[in-house]
Amino acid sequence: MIKGALEIMAPAVSVIVPVFNTRDYLSECIESVLAQSEVEVELIMVDDGSTDGSLDVLHDYAARYKNIRVFTQNRKRQGAARNLAIQHASGRFLSFLDSDDTLPETSLKKMVETAEKYGSDMVCGIQQSFSQWRKWIGVPVHQREFNRLIECTTIEEMPTLIQDISACNRLIRRESIEKHAMRFPEGTAGEDLDFMARMYLKCDVITILPEVVYNYRGRDDSRTSRISPQFFEDRVAVTESLERAFAEKDALDIYQRLLRSEVRKLVGNRFLKVIKQSAYDEQLQIFGIIGRLVKKLSPEDMRSAEDYALREQVRIIMLSAEEYDALVAYENAPRSPRYLTLLKSDAAKAQLFEPMMRMQFQGLARFERVQKIQNSRVFAVASRISLLAAKCLKLASTVKGLPMLKYFAAAPVAKLAGALQPNKAIWLMDERIASSAEDNGYFLFKYLRETYPQLPVFYVLKRNSPHWGIVAPLGNVVAQYSWKHAYLLWRARVMLSTDSFRGLDYPSESLPRLRRKTLNVFLQHGVAGNKTMTYTRKNYPYFSQVIVSNGIEQAFFSGHYGFTPKQVKLTGIARLDALAPRRGAERSRKILVAPTWRRWLKGQEQIQASRYYHAWNSFLTSVSLAELLERHQMELYFRPHFNMMHFIDEFEKGSPRVHVIRDLDQPLHHLIREADLLITDYSSVMYDFFYQEKPVLGYMFDRHEWEVQPPGPPHLDYERDLALELVTTEDALLQQLQQCLEGGCKMSADKRSRLDKLFSHRDGDNCERIYRAVIEELAQP
Repeated sequence: MIKGALEIMAPAVSVIVPVFNTRDYLSECIESVLAQSEVEVELIMVDDGSTDGSLDVLHDYAARYKNIRVFTQNRKRQGAARNLAIQHASGRFLSFLDSDDTLPETSLKKMVETAEKYGSDMVCGIQQSFSQWRKWIGVPVHQREFNRLIECTTIEEMPTLIQDISACNRLIRRESIEKHAMRFPEGTAGEDLDFMARMYLKCDVITILPEVVYNYRGRDDSRTSRISPQFFEDRVAVTESLERAFAEKDALDIYQRLLRSEVRKLVGNRFLKVIKQSAYDEQLQIFGIIGRLVKKLSPEDMRSAEDYALREQVRIIMLSAEEYDALVAYENAPRSPRYLTLLKSDAAKAQLFEPMMRMQFQGLARFERVQKIQNSRVFAVASRISLLAAKCLKLASTVKGLPMLKYFAAAPVAKLAGALQPNKAIWLMDERIASSAEDNGYFLFKYLRETYPQLPVFYVLKRNSPHWGIVAPLGNVVAQYSWKHAYLLWRARVMLSTDSFRGLDYPSESLPRLRRKTLNVFLQHGVAGNKTMTYTRKNYPYFSQVIVSNGIEQAFFSGHYGFTPKQVKLTGIARLDALAPRRGAERSRKILVAPTWRRWLKGQEQIQASRYYHAWNSFLTSVSLAELLERHQMELYFRPHFNMMHFIDEFEKGSPRVHVIRDLDQPLHHLIREADLLITDYSSVMYDFFYQEKPVLGYMFDRHEWEVQPPGPPHLDYERDLALELVTTEDALLQQLQQCLEGGCKMSADKRSRLDKLFSHRDGDNCERIYRAVIEELAQP
């Protein structure tokens, strides 16, 4: 339906604008067309079913300006909207404009004058991108080759034009469009690519105008919008369909350029967007789609990829070999060689060798340049001047500085106190390198303070730890690297830690001295076995005792890890004493989701691009999950590993019943006791739920990648040994969750039959057994 006044006769230009939900930008777009001077313009706007009030804006302008016409259609997409406008256009030339972009003030006048002067079928100008903060030229061919007037050319004479496939930064003679019955493909995301590639082949006179003729808006919401597999399917299908058109014009060499250009675009910024936003199954689907184009590249094209950035080269090689798991691993941690363990194809390994070596040589070249600077006289003089200052600052500016001064200064006082109280054996404890109080270290310390209040046991904790307030009421809490810590360290006889004791020791010189004179008890984070650990006797020869929960652990610590049977203590871990060995009849209607961390993910960018993030975020925002929680009146608490807490804000919620929580929002051990069931991946928190006979769903979506990472695979068979329901897809997880909720959140008899193998003790006396093991060791001569 047409709205507005009668169209003016024979305008010079018909400006065609498809519109869909761009109300915030529409006025600026329309005003930029109305401001075009010294040229008659017809503005044809096609609303594609907007729901944000855009159509009201269009009607308002059409009522006020006679040269504006408005058409409507119902979600037929941009190609159909442009075709409808072409059908009604009356201008000698057509210009396409997106509804959130603008035209520079005299751009249409300049392009019309140029087209009429040279008899151009098409005039191409420069597209300038803009944002709130800056302006820039983002199209490479515009930067390199649109720097001078080219009066008459063709796609054959200027094949680099094929890299510029936007329909917007140009003027096209309507007669040329109608002569060749040119229209945009409809219902696809590749409409510009198809239309412009075919139009280039039809035009006899193309003029290059070295002027900015189009302002492209860089929108934040556009950059963060999700890219679906269908976008890539559309784009690749259009590229494939164009091969015949170029063959008919004997221009397959130009098609190869198009192919290279499209592959590079698809493995560039859009590729990163896919990794960040898509679920793993969608990633595989998209990789297969892009791979169709990659496989069409000739050997020469593959060699030309050496000019691409290193990451683009690696992507192309892996896509051509269908090495999708390795590609995901590479994108998650491009600086780590761990993805090489996932490669299946020897050919891919061979192809990857050259770019990797080139990267190493580039690094060597940079090193040589640095060496030249360092060997210069100026550098040598500057170095000597600053050497003394650097040495003076070193102690104060590093972790070895002030703490070490405190450590040595505390020695005389500690020795004097030791002489006065020779039989007072100080116990020092921590967990997670003195950063937390919620695991085995905290529960053992709590037990010792309450049961043996005269025992000189102290808990070392960072003063800024969010858990300080939890443990402080027990007394004997010492700030890490304080004077008191230094003093106690000199007097310590027993040290107990869930880690490598780095949180208890001062750095450097104190380490070997103290480890020779103290009894060092390794408490562990949880029950080992879900992953091979680095805690071997070779790496940690100073471990005096290792605390374990079952015979499986006992066997591989005293076998695979190299500790003696006497060193491995089958006491059970401390934190399980706070749990009831069997759940009560009442339900809390709470679900705990507690995934472990991925040590190979470093920084926000890698987290956002990771399979880990996408799998969990997709689950948390699932419509099906929201429906399940509502139907069963359940609350879900997502509490990732403490090493992932820096990235907690990245995770989203799809329901008010989903809670993304931090360390102190609700203590983890409270949720472990209260929750009716657990969803995790490989976290040892599952053992706390096994202990209470609560159901566990193991969502192991990246199991293969988890198992091939250093230091090695798990010691357990997940399906055979663990008392959980193992799933690998989100659909399967939701199905198991539904069954569990409908069944009253009960552990099955089959799973309960495995508990005796997982726990040698379920009597609540683990802390006492650990205490007795230490006392017995101290009593040894």
